[in-house]
Amino acid sequence: MITSRDHAGKPIISITDGKDLGEIKGLYLDPDMRRVAGVFVGSEGLLNRKPLALSQNDVRVCGVDVWLVSGPEVVKPMEEIPESISFIPVTDVRGREVQTEGGTKLCVIEDIILDNDAHVLGFMLGRVFSEGPLAERKTVSRDAFLTLGNKEAPMTVDLAQAESLTIQSI
Repeated sequence: MITSRDHAGKPIISITDGKDLGEIKGLYLDPDMRRVAGVFVGSEGLLNRKPLALSQNDVRVCGVDVWLVSGPEVVKPMEEIPESISFIPVTDVRGREVQTEGGTKLCVIEDIILDNDAHVLGFMLGRVFSEGPLAERKTVSRDAFLTLGNKEAPMTVDLAQAESLTIQSI
């Protein structure tokens, strides 16, 4: 298990020719927040800066020290990656509030916890506003979430599951 922040700065290498394609500057999640859907590599251009990314479909290995991709042409402007329209930047999830179904504020998301295949296992918590298992563990399993919220709306969990489910590899 590793957090999304731990991947920042890792080199991206093509397995076909060994070319260094840049480094991970950020990660994108799929709409269900079940897996990493893409990787932000940086921007190109001086005036009209275009974000460069690659799809998770092009990633072959999410290594401890490096990510290996299928070839040298996988880093593209975001507009050339059709599925990028639904990407959720991990930075948009950090700081998101989590509440119960009844609206009780529980905690704030600090980071995403991933397995070795870039599946989302759960969330690392920053501030926790309650006592008990959540405050002790400072993590919540992805499976405990009922809604994922957005920039304006909090995420919602089943409190019993949030307190009882532990994060395990998929």
